Amino acid sequence: MDTRKKAEKQWAQQKYEVMAKSYRFYSSIRDRFREAKEEKDYLTILEELKELEQVPYTKKGFNNTAQHVWGYFKKVATQEEKDEFFERLENCSSLPDQFDKGEPAAEHLLSYIKETLLISHPQPYLNQSSILK
Repeated sequence: MDTRKKAEKQWAQQKYEVMAKSYRFYSSIRDRFREAKEEKDYLTILEELKELEQVPYTKKGFNNTAQHVWGYFKKVATQEEKDEFFERLENCSSLPDQFDKGEPAAEHLLSYIKETLLISHPQPYLNQSSILK
């Protein structure tokens, strides 16, 4: 697989994970893809994505990402699913300003997305997202 395709695949898998850490990180990488022309540009993006794996989530970034992901379901979810999602999202208001994967409120919301919403309303693009792994 060439470097560009590898970087694009990695970005597709990690974009919501990156967004949950900081929208600034997300915007920076998205913009760098737009500007990338040479293999070295894509190698730099891959290195940055690898480095970002060690960065904690932020409460603001995580909540923004969760609402963004909700956009995939808002037109197809039942009222009950909507209520459950937003109740779990509200529970995320108690998250610390920075946290790692495994924080109970965040995991509770992510597992609902993965184990309920994605089962009821398949979204192939979201299925590959590392934030839901």
